[in-house]
Formats: sequence, C-alpha cells, structure tokens
Amino acid sequence: MSEQILGFLGLMRRAGALAVGAEDAFDAARENKARLLAVASDAAANTVSAMKNAAAQRETPAPILTLPCTKRELGGALGVRECAALAVLDTGFALALCRKLERSDLAPPLEERLQREKKRKAKKEAKKEAKKELKKAPQALKGAKGGAAARIAAKRARSGRGNTGPGGAKGPAEGRRQGPREQKPRVTGKRGN
Repeated sequence: MSEQILGFLGLMRRAGALAVGAEDAFDAARENKARLLAVASDAAANTVSAMKNAAAQRETPAPILTLPCTKRELGGALGVRECAALAVLDTGFALALCRKLERSDLAPPLEERLQREKKRKAKKEAKKEAKKELKKAPQALKGAKGGAAARIAAKRARSGRGNTGPGGAKGPAEGRRQGPREQKPRVTGKRGN
C-alpha cells in the first residue's frame, strides 16, 4: 500500500501537481492553491501545527492528512532527501489520493470542488467556441457585405455613385476601355548589333 502511495506521489510531482517541502506547502495553503495538505508520519509537531495554522487562514481550510510513510521515504519518492510536508495543487489528484488512502471523510468537499471546476472549464470552453464562431461569421458574410461595408455600400447606392472599388477605380461602364489589350511585340534572339 505504501509503495503505491509513494509511486502515485512521484507521478503527481512529475505532473507538477505538488508543492514539496514545508515552506512551499505553507505558501500554497496561504495563497489558496492547496487542495489537500499532507504530512509524513514522523513529521515534527511544529511542522504539523504550522500546517494547521496555514490551512486555517482560508475561508474553507484545506484538509490535512498524515501519510503512511516517513520523511525519508517520502523524500525518496519525490526526488529530495527528506520531505516532511507537501501540498496537492490539483483537485483530481487530491481526490484520487484520498481514495487510495481510503479517507472517504475527505472526499465529499473535494468532489464538490471538482464538479465546480468542471462546470467552470466547460463554460470557459463554450465562450471560446462562441468567439471562434463569431470570428468565422464575418468571413461567411464577406460576399454579402456585413457591418460597416454594408453601410458604405448603401450610402453610395443612395448617392448614385455606385461602387468605385478600392482607390476610387472606375468600373467597366465608367470610362474604362473595353476590349482586348494591345500586346507588345516579342523580341527573340540575341541583343546587340
């Protein structure tokens, strides 16, 4: 069981979902980034009380749990010499860790938070898709002239000028020569003499 937990914590470290060490864990708790706080089984009493104080500074304190491993074992799994405390920064990982440790008492608030985060993410994605569709709409209306271009075309039509195009170039009916263009004669061979 302990080996599974340590392997899972190593995975979380590689994913960037952990704040390793007491100071980083305290900072994450104070900044409201910590979803779950964990201490080693042989952590000092001062470390545990400091962790509780850091967690209590929030409106909804992050749950604290004691891991079934020593500081040295925890540090070995996380790539440091020793680690007495850590903070889990991702709600999904925090919930999975609680389930692996069979701490169902900590799971409900994490599940609620995970649902809120999923709704927020879905709402953000919907806004992003709406922006993409909005960007595509003017391209679809290019031929039909929408917005400012439509107002300018309507104004020109009322004034009788018509669409002169970019730079004031006249259309074919307004003084432009119609018919085939004259071609310059081609010179072949060597130049000179």
